[in-house]
Amino acid sequence: MRNFTSMLKKAKEAQEKLATVKAELAEITCTGEAAGGIVKAAVSGDSRIQSLTISPDAASANTPDDINMLEDLIIVAIRDAQDKAEQEKAKRMQGVTGDLPLPPGLDLPF
Repeated sequence: MRNFTSMLKKAKEAQEKLATVKAELAEITCTGEAAGGIVKAAVSGDSRIQSLTISPDAASANTPDDINMLEDLIIVAIRDAQDKAEQEKAKRMQGVTGDLPLPPGLDLPF
């Protein structure tokens, strides 16, 4: 019974830490870029897009190929920023789940 009580206590502590980490992640900004900074994207730690910056040189796309390339660069920049946000989330979540005996691959809800 003591183990069960201890596990419940740890789960409650993890839940409180999770709420704190979630709030912290919403406040941080991760920046990604493509083509050496021609396109930059910023996302919050919870992967919400905050801004997108396109260099004036890239904004003058005239042909369908130029537009397609610019669209691809936008996607790359956003994914880069989201990957950085995921890495930051994983790093911070490690402190939350470190004491809990969770099965491999089980991710706490986010």
